[in-house]
Amino acid sequence: MKKLRPMLLASLAIGAIVLTQTLSITPASANTLLPAVWKSSNPQLIVSGAIIEGDVVPGTNYTHTMTISTRSTDPPMDVLVDVKGLGQTPDGAVQALDAANDTSSYSAREYITLDNNSFHLDPGASAQVVASINIPADVGTGGRYAVIYIHNQPVGTGQVGIVSAINVPVYLTIKGTQLIQTGKITSLPNTQAVSGDPVDVSTLFQNTGNIDFKVKAEVIIQDAQGKILDMITIPVTSSAVVPGLTRQLDATFIPQGNLALGTYSVQSKVMKEDGTVLDQATGNFNVEKPYVPPPPAASITLNPASAATLATDDGRISIFFLQGSITGEAKVSIQSYSPSQLPTPKSGITLGTTCFRVDGLTGLLVKKATVTVKYSSADMDKAGGDATKLELARWDEGQSGWTVLKTKVNTQASTLAADTNQFSIWAVVVTSSQHATINLWEVIGGAAAGVIIIVLLVYFFILKMRIGKTTSN
Repeated sequence: MKKLRPMLLASLAIGAIVLTQTLSITPASANTLLPAVWKSSNPQLIVSGAIIEGDVVPGTNYTHTMTISTRSTDPPMDVLVDVKGLGQTPDGAVQALDAANDTSSYSAREYITLDNNSFHLDPGASAQVVASINIPADVGTGGRYAVIYIHNQPVGTGQVGIVSAINVPVYLTIKGTQLIQTGKITSLPNTQAVSGDPVDVSTLFQNTGNIDFKVKAEVIIQDAQGKILDMITIPVTSSAVVPGLTRQLDATFIPQGNLALGTYSVQSKVMKEDGTVLDQATGNFNVEKPYVPPPPAASITLNPASAATLATDDGRISIFFLQGSITGEAKVSIQSYSPSQLPTPKSGITLGTTCFRVDGLTGLLVKKATVTVKYSSADMDKAGGDATKLELARWDEGQSGWTVLKTKVNTQASTLAADTNQFSIWAVVVTSSQHATINLWEVIGGAAAGVIIIVLLVYFFILKMRIGKTTSN
């Protein structure tokens, strides 16, 4: 008998998650498929027996009973039950396939009939549906798959209707036959590194065997000189890959520093759970423009009784909170944010590549905090090499727009600083206006000049006093 496993079932009801169960198929004297011992539900449908899985014998008939019910607070509904083919999205979620799209030789759709395809449920009522599974004597080897699709007629008035649905996946293993676990990498797409974003590497793996199984992967990133920059482990998939279908295995490469321009190699290896290598392939990604990795995450617990600084390990972002900035203790964090996901600014503002998100503070601060950000070479490129055009901007969700803050530029330290009493998504932006910059040597020079002037004034004052005394004598 196959090892039992959990499965995530997809619901079409908005915001609904259908919990899962495992079901062991054990032919009894009446060849009955044993029902599950607990129920899975979404906001309007409750189904017991929400997965069918186990070994079956060629030439044998099986039955599986599902109980479909609603809560007493749910509206009355008309329910439909259909048998469909089993598909999977690239991330492994179950899909119900119509007959026209269910072309796999491993389909069990035509083996299954239902005794009840439609019925009405009043609030709190229930109904049973019995699935009869007829396994042909010449069924062949490996696994067979299908979906029992349970859904209601749209409930609601006007142009908006609520549909609740549950996919009951069917996983059958033909007992006593050879089970083949093989697969191949069909694609390792080349990608381009975008400054401020992690480098996402996707491996597309197809199950070429005759039974479903889980996989894991390993991705190695190397530079042009063959130096290994990272080795990324992709854990075992939460659901098995069905024969003939493809799973997308995603790895995220976050460089520890800036990446030089050039081509970087990607080596991907897909394995079974026990580490047996199924296939491996080599791809690459290009860095065609100056690249700076996203800022690392950082967090701190603020206390109103003391001042504190929240800063990333690389020193690129820091936030100084004054004592008494907040009224109660709060955990505040800096998180990376993808430049490609930033809301579009109004005309006259261009987004840079440095951006981040500050979480943990939902209201206004009692005292303003100072945000200091190191701008990157990519930000300078956006500004045409003119740092005076760089400013800090904050996304204000309430106004659905960017607020450009009064920003101090320190060209010696390559930093931007601004005061704020609220937090959200932040970005370095380029504006058409220029503003004063802080130059360290200018500050030192100005201070020195001030000291000299004061000394001269004191000298002339003392000299005048002495002249006055001489005259009086």
